[in-house]
Amino acid sequence: MRLAAIIIAIFETVLASSEAAAITPYSSSPFRQLIAIATVPARNDVPLYFSIRTGTLGSGKTQGVASEDGFYYQASGAVKINTAGQITTLFPGDGMFMPAGTRFALKADGAGQSPTYLQFLLASAPGSEPAQPIGTSVEVYRSPSPLPGLLPGSNLLTLNRVAVPPESPCDPLHQRSGVALHYILAGVGAEFTVTRARARPPGSVSYEPHGLVYQWSNPGSKPLIYLVFNINPKGVPPVVDPDDYDAFLANSHVTWAIYCIALSLVLTVLVFATTSVDHDQKTDDRPRKR
Repeated sequence: MRLAAIIIAIFETVLASSEAAAITPYSSSPFRQLIAIATVPARNDVPLYFSIRTGTLGSGKTQGVASEDGFYYQASGAVKINTAGQITTLFPGDGMFMPAGTRFALKADGAGQSPTYLQFLLASAPGSEPAQPIGTSVEVYRSPSPLPGLLPGSNLLTLNRVAVPPESPCDPLHQRSGVALHYILAGVGAEFTVTRARARPPGSVSYEPHGLVYQWSNPGSKPLIYLVFNINPKGVPPVVDPDDYDAFLANSHVTWAIYCIALSLVLTVLVFATTSVDHDQKTDDRPRKR
């Protein structure tokens, strides 16, 4: 019984130290719709910045080469996009990942249309401009500093659409294991941090760096709809409880090392216990002198 209690205690300690408590902020709730997801590798320690561009396509065909990793999001109208011979039609609310170096051709899918779009990019240098802008575009936001909280290896890049019902209260306080951007499409949201409360109308951008504790609500009478552009270490939840998150354990190599140490401890206890039982058994089996 004592051996079983020791083993259970060891595993409970390891699990408690590596698992974040389950929380359900709006960006992790059923209100979320995943638009696109991709794994992006490290860039030889090149600092990365979040950038958002908005643009309009003309009636003709637009061709170019993606200069940065990122997501193309169709805001209005419909387009046909050709990448490596594969043609995809994107309608309002659709999006796709375009890695750096992707050759593409875009054309409005419908006469007389001027489709609008958003690009959520991983920019490599402050103030850099795309080598070949898509149609008429302008940068509307760039993060003030390089993205923190990422691993040297691969990281997960996601774009989600979140629709929060009217008069919804604040979601739980939470933070990002990486970094996130919120781009408001419709409605007016309220964002709260320890030091401020701000109203976020359509077109506004909210930057949530690594370590910032915050929450959202929708006090209005109309749905709040926003896009979440997020990057986090692969294998680590994008949203974590600020009380339970341990940045030390965000590194998967460290986490595996802790599990290996715990397993070694368990095996050591088992071997020690087995050896003790065998020794006691042999002692009991020896003939006793009268």
